Formats: sequence, C-alpha cells, structure tokens
Amino acid sequence: MSKPNESSAGALQPGFGASARPTPRRGAPVAAGMAQRVAHASGITVYSSFAQAEKAWREMEADAAGTAFQSFDWLSIWHEHVGGHEGVEPAIMLVSRGGHPVMLAPLGIERHLGLKRLVWMGGKLADYKAPLIARDFWKQMPEGGFPVLWKQMKRALPAFDYVVFENQPAMLGELRNPFAVLPGAEAPDDAYLFDLPDSFEDLTQRYRAETRRMDRSKLRKLEAKGEVTFEIAQSRDELVEMTEEILTRKAEQLAAQGISSIFQDPAHRAAWRALADLPEERRLLEVAVLRLDGEFLSGSISHVWHGRSTLMVHTYEMGEHSKLSPGRLHLLKHLQSSIDRGLTVYDLSVGYLPYKASFCDEPMRMVNHVASASLQGMVPVLAINGGLAAKRRIKRNPKVFGTLRRLRAAVKGG
Repeated sequence: MSKPNESSAGALQPGFGASARPTPRRGAPVAAGMAQRVAHASGITVYSSFAQAEKAWREMEADAAGTAFQSFDWLSIWHEHVGGHEGVEPAIMLVSRGGHPVMLAPLGIERHLGLKRLVWMGGKLADYKAPLIARDFWKQMPEGGFPVLWKQMKRALPAFDYVVFENQPAMLGELRNPFAVLPGAEAPDDAYLFDLPDSFEDLTQRYRAETRRMDRSKLRKLEAKGEVTFEIAQSRDELVEMTEEILTRKAEQLAAQGISSIFQDPAHRAAWRALADLPEERRLLEVAVLRLDGEFLSGSISHVWHGRSTLMVHTYEMGEHSKLSPGRLHLLKHLQSSIDRGLTVYDLSVGYLPYKASFCDEPMRMVNHVASASLQGMVPVLAINGGLAAKRRIKRNPKVFGTLRRLRAAVKGG
C-alpha cells in the first residue's frame, strides 16, 4: 500500500508549516498576514484511497460536526458500488493542528468531457455535501481565514480543472460550514430540519387545534379498519428486506410521475443493500413501515447519527386509504419514536414539499460553489453556473415548477 501524500504544501509551505514563521516585510499584503495567522494547522494530508484514510476518518467522525453522509461507512460503500465504477478518484483531505485533526474533507476527482473536476464524494447517495469538522474548528480559524486555508488545500491536491461543490448545507449542526463561506450562490433547494422537543405532546402543540383533531380522527378511522402496526426493523435481515420493499415502492411511485431515480439503478440499489447490512455496532439506517392488517401503507428509510434522524426515503400507498393520510400518520409515529429515544434533531432533508414546510418553519439555506482552476475549466464553469441559476429560478416559482412536473408526467405516460 502506498503511503498517503503528506503534501509539502501542507507540511512546509509558508503560513501552514511547522517551520518558523517568515519574517513579515514592511508593506506586505494583508493576505500574507492572514496566511501567517492560518499557520496554526500543522499539516494537510491527502489520502488516495479509503483504506489509507480509514483509521483517521473513523477517529474524526466519532465526535465531528457533520452528517452521516460524510461517515466512512456511507462513502466507502458508495464508492465501492457507484463512485469507483464512475471513475471517481478519492482525494481525501485531513487537516490537523498540532496533531489534532480539525477537518476531514471527503473529496474526489472525476473526469468529465476530458477535464478533471473536483467534487464532494457521495454523488446522488448523499443529500448533503460537506466536510467533517472538529467542534473547536472555528476556534482554530481567524476571522476570514478559511478562504486562505482553502487555497493551501487546493495546492496540496492532484491537478484538476474546476470545482463543482453542490448541495452544501450552510450549517453543520450548530457550526457554520466552512465551505459555505466560499464564493457561490444559493442552491435550487433548501433543507428542512428542526429541533425535537422533550415530548411528543410538546411537538403537537406547535400545530393548530384543528390539525391535531384531524390527525387523531384519521388514526381512529384507520384503526377501525383493522390492526395498525408501526415497526422499526431490528435485525440485519429485517433491515435488508424492508429496505428493498421501500425502495421498490418508491421507484414505482416516482416512475408513475415520470421521474427516473437512483432507486431503479442496480448499482445504487446494491449500495443501499450494503448499508442496510452493516453490523449492528456500525448501523446507520433506520427503516420503518406502517401496516394495516399486515399490508403496507407507508415506509421510510432514515439514518441516525449523533442524535439526528435524517429522513431520506418516504413512500406511501395512494389507494383506498390515501384519504386517511398514511404518510403523515407514519411520520408522526416516527417523530414520536425519535423523541422517545432521546434524539434531538429531525431532518426532512433537501427539497420542498408541502408536508415539510408544515413541520419546519424556517428551512436551512444550501449553497453551491463552482469555480475554475484552469483556463480549460472556465467554459464548463460558466455553463454549470448558468444551469444552476435557471434551475433555482424554476424551483423557486411554484407555478412554473408544477407545470413542468405535470408536463413531464404526461410525456412519460404517453
């Protein structure tokens, strides 16, 4: 196994090395002074494989701010089944200060139309793209210092032509996402998450009395039809079986709307199965199903990490029981279970849907950073930024977006 690349840019370069600070020159640019203040990190290490990075990565994620989408198991499984076959070469960066890791950035380099672009790893299997950062990261970073650090990180990486960082959350828990301060634009979609109260009763009090009454009435009517059960998979076999069932139903639901999805793709399905089959001590997925007399009504796939439940897949039957809102009833039961188990944040993930807005008053901003690193990279950067801006305008206009979805479904149906 080759050794990780302990970049000279990380270990020795002025402003980021273990050597003595350079003597400041009279009239030196402000940027040089900032580089000296950012010099508190002792090194940048670039790993070219998951095997090289695993030990440092697992140690970092144990108490890092971030999401499960940046955990070692999540991304190594994605790369094994999807990313590696798509030609994504890992460029995993560990930034340390005095031997103390302060950031792990799971980056990759992929080829597109003959050029190399730097991306966050995870592809369509990761709703959020971000680093893992230490809880004291911002205590280590002077105000305005991250862009300077980012320049040094880029110099430590293998050559690439442009950067495409999409769907970056503005916040990583209670901490600012460092990459969200880089130049860019708001992403087309926001994220919907909220703090969980101490009791389910406290949660229901956030809603109008009429809403609470309707929820209770629908549950009673459903229970009058038969036995209503809400189960969360316990064993690995249950996790795999229920995951397969939910993904199949979700794929069919989206296909009926004229939407192709990763749930139809064999490589992504294999990744989901591998995630469901993780041993109990490393389990990430939480899979739940609402049934009536044993028949499927609604299902969800979430992951639970550091006290946060993130809903990634949610599907429900649109048949005779649809008027009783089985999807909402499922969500309420999952919320109650999450509160009872002491979870503190519930995340409905990225993308607007009316039910998400009913739970979350203020969505979280998502940001993109797309920038060239070579002359050749300037053309795709212009095209990508233009496309993202158009997509953002469409998605922020409910009337236009709704019309496009109806047209897409009509074309698919025809």
